[in-house]
Amino acid sequence: MTRKTEGVRLFVRDVLRADFSEPYGEDIIRDVCFAIEENREWRKQYDTLKDELSRDVVNTWIGKYVKEAVGLNNLRVAHIEQGHIITAYTKLGH
Repeated sequence: MTRKTEGVRLFVRDVLRADFSEPYGEDIIRDVCFAIEENREWRKQYDTLKDELSRDVVNTWIGKYVKEAVGLNNLRVAHIEQGHIITAYTKLGH
């Protein structure tokens, strides 16, 4: 059985592989979201996922799948000024 958020997991995997490498910084979730905003194709894919699942679901699972992929732990919540696809994210670390 495929998870409803499998498309988000694959999307996160593709963004991480294309744009990021280890060591990952504590702001990797924010950085992935900013990369999605700046890349026309990724933004289009994000919007499609958002239309299928809702913004809150996609954003929550982007964070969870980034955390899972990079193998870091939650540190604390950080906030971002309005105008981005996310308004808050979890900083990650060891």
